[in-house]
Amino acid sequence: MKKIPYYEGFKAYLNTRRISARAKEEYNKSLDDFFNYLVENNSDFKLSEKVSDIHSADVTEYKDFLINSLHLSPSTINKILSNLNIYFKYLFSIGKNKEFPTMEINSLTVPTQESFPVEVFLNLESYINNIGLHIYTRLLILIISKGFTYQDALSENFYLTFNKLNFDDNEKKFLDEYHEFILPWQTYWNTKDLFLSRNKGAKSPLLSVSALHRDIKSDSDCTKLDLSPKKLYTTYILLLLTNKSPSKSQLNFINNMDSASLLYYRRLLRETNFTGE
Repeated sequence: MKKIPYYEGFKAYLNTRRISARAKEEYNKSLDDFFNYLVENNSDFKLSEKVSDIHSADVTEYKDFLINSLHLSPSTINKILSNLNIYFKYLFSIGKNKEFPTMEINSLTVPTQESFPVEVFLNLESYINNIGLHIYTRLLILIISKGFTYQDALSENFYLTFNKLNFDDNEKKFLDEYHEFILPWQTYWNTKDLFLSRNKGAKSPLLSVSALHRDIKSDSDCTKLDLSPKKLYTTYILLLLTNKSPSKSQLNFINNMDSASLLYYRRLLRETNFTGE
């Protein structure tokens, strides 16, 4: 554990706020984790151990680390940022730090169930057969509904896995339309991959992530739903976890998730009051 500057005085300050023992432990953990991160990522602070060498950029980078590397939920990150803010506010108030590095750090928006495109999966037939949506958007929705990520979908040779899946009549109806669309591009690029570039001058036959996002952005605007790949996949997982009668394959999927991911999605269920209805 890295020594936290002025922590004895900060603990005395917390005592005046009459907070619970658990809250004090959370402050301690938030600060301990933050200063351990600083030692690894801020060479100036590592050498000086002075809070004057901690700047808003350090807090911003730490926030990004919590989001992109630890994949913590928005409410958890907001709590950590709040704890850090109280600490730096205390240092500022006693004149130990002339800079207030957390002052301009914005909290994250905590999603609610309405933030997720639940109806896409509850009414899968109507969405994958909606000719008003881009065919790649609809194909992605179908693939995610089978438990795969967009990285899987856009990868080379994924068609070998996809072609072994079982599809109902409504899904086959869409696939007939898709095959009619994709055949000329598969012929042009001499490949059976699923997502192919429509730019004949492209360096790679595989559709780029940015090109997929352009289609999805248009469809999101049209449907007033967030159809981004990450949001679609998260919605699919949350629906699985709220399914009271999951199939054997769905249970296997959940059981094969790594523990960190499972904890993340279960926490998200609680924080969003997600019911799947």
